[in-house]
Amino acid sequence: MAAFKIFLYFFLIFIASFSTIGSEISTSTVRPDSHAPISLMCDHYHKKGEIMWSYRYMLMDMDGYQQNSSSASYTRARTKPSGGTTAMNSVYMNVPIDMQMTMHMFGGMYAVNDDYTLMTMINYHDNEMKIKKHSTGQTKTLSSKGWGDTRLNVMRRIYESSIVKLHATLGLSIPTGSISKEDTMINGSKGTLGYGMQLGTGTYDILPSFTYLHTRKDFSYGLQSGAEIRTGENSKNYTVGDKYFTNIWLAKPISEIRSSFSLGLRGESLGKIDGKHKEIQSVMSFAQDAESTGYKRISYLLGMNHVFSNGTRLAIEYMRPLYNNVNQVQLDTEYSLVLGLQHNF
Repeated sequence: MAAFKIFLYFFLIFIASFSTIGSEISTSTVRPDSHAPISLMCDHYHKKGEIMWSYRYMLMDMDGYQQNSSSASYTRARTKPSGGTTAMNSVYMNVPIDMQMTMHMFGGMYAVNDDYTLMTMINYHDNEMKIKKHSTGQTKTLSSKGWGDTRLNVMRRIYESSIVKLHATLGLSIPTGSISKEDTMINGSKGTLGYGMQLGTGTYDILPSFTYLHTRKDFSYGLQSGAEIRTGENSKNYTVGDKYFTNIWLAKPISEIRSSFSLGLRGESLGKIDGKHKEIQSVMSFAQDAESTGYKRISYLLGMNHVFSNGTRLAIEYMRPLYNNVNQVQLDTEYSLVLGLQHNF
């Protein structure tokens, strides 16, 4: 809720400015909507010799329970999907209460020529999950921190005119993020954290995408579609599910304040984990259960871009699910918030 209030504050400033400024776009300045909303990666390419660095801060908050496409109760969140031969082994001993994921994303881009732009990105994760031991009511917050997987991308310009840009991206995710994160559990012993608390996939992943941007005098719209395709099994005997996504957006620039406002939709699908983490010997909650991974989701997005006179771009985007269908029971995703800063050289 706090994240939504931050976005609402910026949104109200934008609306207050809307009635007093025009919509004519100056050709002497960079349009704020020349880039996609800040949550999208590899959304644009550069001219030969240009360099851009970027920083993004992402916050995701999860609270409550989801079973398939409906809300679930605490009792259902404690019940193992496969059941058991006795009442004791048909339920989880612990139940996640909520989870907050934050990520710092550092990126750089360099245009080899007008057709090819290179990009690299690395992430630093800071995850926290609050769990409860059902028998005693005792709670504990588990955490995992560290660098995630490293991404290398090549963007290829396919078509460009005065109003249309189309490019394709092919990337590789290098498994530099840990998949062996542990913490002290409620019983006082060290244990391997669940799949969502690990920092990487443990596999080399292929990252294809294509991006289309259409710019009109008073607005722009775009589409990006892509995937994350895993290659083989990681060293802990499991494979994270493949991810597929498509984003569409509409942006309205306001030239006098160098800002734009965007509305968008995102559809994504993440497959269930194949295999089982070999270091999770006892599945104490659904967070450690491979059956409780993967989802299909449609979200709406609200964003703003602002370009300063020196070309630095400041952006914010808020995302909230409209439809969420998960495998088994999982924590329900409440919202995501992305803040970003980009600068060209």
